[in-house]
Amino acid sequence: MISWLKGEIVHSWQISTKKGVVLNVGGVGYEIQLLPKHIDKTENSNEIELWIHQIDRENGSNLYGFLEVNQRDLFRQIIGVNGIGPQIGIALLEDFEVTQLVKVIDNKESNLLTKTQGIGKRIAERLIVELRNKLEAFIDNQTSQDNKKDIVPNQFSKYIDEICLILNSLGYVDNEIKDSIKIITTNEKENSLLLNSLSAEKKAALMDKHLKEILLKLSEKST
Repeated sequence: MISWLKGEIVHSWQISTKKGVVLNVGGVGYEIQLLPKHIDKTENSNEIELWIHQIDRENGSNLYGFLEVNQRDLFRQIIGVNGIGPQIGIALLEDFEVTQLVKVIDNKESNLLTKTQGIGKRIAERLIVELRNKLEAFIDNQTSQDNKKDIVPNQFSKYIDEICLILNSLGYVDNEIKDSIKIITTNEKENSLLLNSLSAEKKAALMDKHLKEILLKLSEKST
């Protein structure tokens, strides 16, 4: 698996909206798709370094290159979502910087995601639901500390919002959701303090437990 390449650009190419370069590394030319906004940054460079994600298919391998490792790693998270292909990942990272995209997903701003070409409401909601609790590594320490001041008091509210979003994506209507989540909305202050003390992994486990309880309650009402 190719993870990083350093070499000389010998050719730039474009196929429809896809743009990339051919990189000469030790006498071998690697064809690599880049973010379109990175093409201009590489034009005057004799030698560049790229962080690579490689996708192998029956008809060959495709290489996707990024100037920064966090761009490559966020790309991997995005295409790890079911039904999301590499061109959507490229489009998102073309429109957003890493910290911006993480914040948009964390704040559940699906309306901003849908402004990117190829992303409809359902895809935006799927990205938000499936990437929850998975993007902490992309937030630098300072941003994390600054955000904690605002997030901690509303931790439980944010937690409930995420559960509602998941239930909504599963087809449940607002009245059903509002009634079903009553089983976890008692003692809000205590629950908020509990959430603040848990790691991201334990929060995810707790959410899975609550979702199972809620879905069981909803299924009992439908029978």
